Amino acid sequence: MKNLIQEIHRRSLWQVLGIYLAGSWVALQVVEQLTEAAGLPDWVRPFSLVLLILGFPIVMATAFVQQGMTTATPDAEPQRSASPDEVTAVSASQPSSAHRLFTWRRAVIGGIGAFALLGLLTGGYLFMRATGIGPAGTLVAQGVLVDGAPVVLADFDSSDGELGEVVTGALRIDLLQSPTIRVLERSELAGAMARMQRAPTSSISSEVARELATREGYGAVIEGEVATVGSGYVLSARIVSTEPGTSLAAFRATAKGEDDLIDAIERLSRDIRDKAGESLRSVGSAPPLIRVSTSSLDALRAYTRGETVENSDRPAALALYERAIEIDPEFAMAHRKVAVVLFNLGIRRADEIAAARRAYELRDRLPEAERYLAEAYYHSTVGDDRDVVIRAYENALEVDPENWSALNNLGLEYYARGRLADAEILYHRALTGGGSGVAYTNLARIQVGLGRLADAEATLDRAVVDLPDGAFAFEGSRFEHVMGLAEFDRADSLMQVYGERFGDTPAGIASAASQAYRLALARGQLQAADPHAEAMRLAPGALANPLLLATRHANRLLQRRDGAAAVEVIDDALDRYRDSLPPGDRFYAVFIERLLEAGDLPASEALFEEWKREIPDNELDPYDWDRRRAAEAQLAQARGELDEALRLWDAQERSCPGICASRAALGRAQAFESKGDLAEATAEYERHLASPAVRRSWTVAQTRAGVLEHLAGLYDEQQDLENAAKYYAMFVEQWADADEDLQPRVRAAQSRLEEIVRQRG
Repeated sequence: MKNLIQEIHRRSLWQVLGIYLAGSWVALQVVEQLTEAAGLPDWVRPFSLVLLILGFPIVMATAFVQQGMTTATPDAEPQRSASPDEVTAVSASQPSSAHRLFTWRRAVIGGIGAFALLGLLTGGYLFMRATGIGPAGTLVAQGVLVDGAPVVLADFDSSDGELGEVVTGALRIDLLQSPTIRVLERSELAGAMARMQRAPTSSISSEVARELATREGYGAVIEGEVATVGSGYVLSARIVSTEPGTSLAAFRATAKGEDDLIDAIERLSRDIRDKAGESLRSVGSAPPLIRVSTSSLDALRAYTRGETVENSDRPAALALYERAIEIDPEFAMAHRKVAVVLFNLGIRRADEIAAARRAYELRDRLPEAERYLAEAYYHSTVGDDRDVVIRAYENALEVDPENWSALNNLGLEYYARGRLADAEILYHRALTGGGSGVAYTNLARIQVGLGRLADAEATLDRAVVDLPDGAFAFEGSRFEHVMGLAEFDRADSLMQVYGERFGDTPAGIASAASQAYRLALARGQLQAADPHAEAMRLAPGALANPLLLATRHANRLLQRRDGAAAVEVIDDALDRYRDSLPPGDRFYAVFIERLLEAGDLPASEALFEEWKREIPDNELDPYDWDRRRAAEAQLAQARGELDEALRLWDAQERSCPGICASRAALGRAQAFESKGDLAEATAEYERHLASPAVRRSWTVAQTRAGVLEHLAGLYDEQQDLENAAKYYAMFVEQWADADEDLQPRVRAAQSRLEEIVRQRG
């Protein structure tokens, strides 16, 4: 320090000024870095600036005083007695009181002491914050809020209801970045709202939010108001305990006008996150709300309104999300929502891909968990690597372990990969956190795949109780499972009850018609299936696609073994509807399969080439890749390239062993049969029938009877009469009441069955 003081003492006034300003800049940079790296309070920066400003006049006064005190030291001379004038000069050079007060030693020690005091205050604040002492203590440190506990966000009160909705939605988006506060999504509250006999889409007022938190054991409630003051706004918020009337913390932010409203919401959110107990470093490093959402209040208004209506009216939500994008083309969350809603509606495949790609390109503008969701959704929409998709969803769950979208979609990916037990765990987690109707139906599907049918029934029973408004979907799933297990009499009973309960709306009529169609088709009652196929046109989304309906008509003709008529139906449908539909909605894979079944290889190959032109490989999602591999395998088999067909079927099953195993087994069975290897063929047919994924109502309706009939004949040919009799009996039972033109096949099977029984005694 002594050397430092001597060096400063040597400098001129202007040099000291330059040194101080440079040192101040360095000090502020150090404080800035420490604040960001160590998560110091925001007030450390302005406090440091104040100290440096206060120090400036002191340093300059010291430099001025000390520069005026210059004592010349003459060269050494022989000693002699001083004259009176010399004594006076020496006396005048002695330090004055100003010289003694403004010393460099005192200035340096004072500066160090001031910053030491700042460090002490900062350390004390952080200590009190971490231990929950005094007003600086966080709610987590005080033990009144559990870190990561679910919190209900009530709709903000406002004289302008739409403005309250916007503030609530924007605050929800910003709080998504918090690892400490987990705001429950609307879908997670659906079950609890139903148990309170409230519609899942109804407003969540402060009173409703508190009741939800109390009934379900959630951590706390965030509620607030938006007040208009002149042309500006005052935002007020409170964190409220589930104990009646207990306010844990209150917050306030002001906005000068609409242009300042998003910044005010961000300030309010950061105060909430700070007080709750999120680390200051996390709060300070979070990207601005305007970056993870939008700078446009109108775009935000459309987006939040879309979120409100999405579960009840997807087309309306889609229009609102697209409106948000029209206002702000870089609104990443809106792009992701458009992709998801289009997928759920089963329409506009090309637009879905475009929206998923744009959300992926803008993923840096999303909160961390949402960013991983965008990555996962993009790779599940365009690409052929399910492992990348799985890793992205797993990363999202590391950030937010209860994220509903990640739990649900990762469960579907596990299902595709054959990891049914892992998928079941995820859906149980989803339901523990509140869940939604989709979680119930997916869990029941997994349990059916695991062979635990009673558990699946219990899951759907629970779903009907928890979400009575979703009974339409849950009872439909019950039919799916029973039909998929070929329990046709029970499926018939469920179908009749379903039609009575839900057949008074277009969606209910279409759904009941779909059930009746599948049941009639499975029983070989093709004439009865025809009118139900027409009624299915009332169904929303992909089910009403005229090309899909044409494939089903062709399938019925193929069951009658009328290939020429099936080809005619396909050609007519493609000529009439192909150009009016996007390439992704043209069901190329299904048409290729039907044409091959009809024996028209050239037409199948031409359609396959068109498919590749219209949808290149780099625009296929994993499920489209599965379909394309299957089509390639079928074409190779039709051309007699049996080893190549077997290779392609193996590749398809490796990609999705959970949902592709049954189709791959059926393809391999046909290839082995063509090679003359009947033992391998029968083994693969058995695998096809036993696969969990084959337990689907559409597969049972369209292929089960034919496979049973064919497998019985193969066993008969190999002189395995026991298995031949088994499958003849199963075929006869399924088609006992088939149409008259199909009865010759049933009678032939019955006759051969009786003959085998006589032979075996």
